[in-house]
Amino acid sequence: MDKMQFREFCQKEFYARGFKKHKNMYYLAGHDLLCGMDLQKSRFGEVYYINFCYFIGNFENTKVYPTFYECDIHGRITVMSKSQTFEGKQFMTPMFEYGDYTEEELRPYFEKGFEEKIFPPLRQGKKFFLENPDLLGKIYGLSVLNPKPEEVMEKLKA
Repeated sequence: MDKMQFREFCQKEFYARGFKKHKNMYYLAGHDLLCGMDLQKSRFGEVYYINFCYFIGNFENTKVYPTFYECDIHGRITVMSKSQTFEGKQFMTPMFEYGDYTEEELRPYFEKGFEEKIFPPLRQGKKFFLENPDLLGKIYGLSVLNPKPEEVMEKLKA
């Protein structure tokens, strides 16, 4: 798959799950969270990262969308490596070397990423993170840009 086919595949997958495009990101509002999806092109080859991020607050009727740099919590969808190995074995990586995959090969990773990582917080809201604090730092990261991690925790508790 080439770069354009990969980007089109991602867009179809995002739209199929209810996300809407605004500028360079795709958004879907939950009860008290907004999820954003971002395709990040690597500077070091034919690679993309599929970032997802959460903005804490009520965004159900928003007309102003925050940028990736304003997110509170973030993560990435992962895929099993094909061309890269560690000690002779493939491994899960956030680096989508799109030239190595077909849509049929990528689809299960998208399904798993959405069902296991992206939709649980959207369905449950910030309660999900409060009830699963062990996932912060493992599957999800707290923003270190804006706001600071301690401010994110305060926003979750409010």
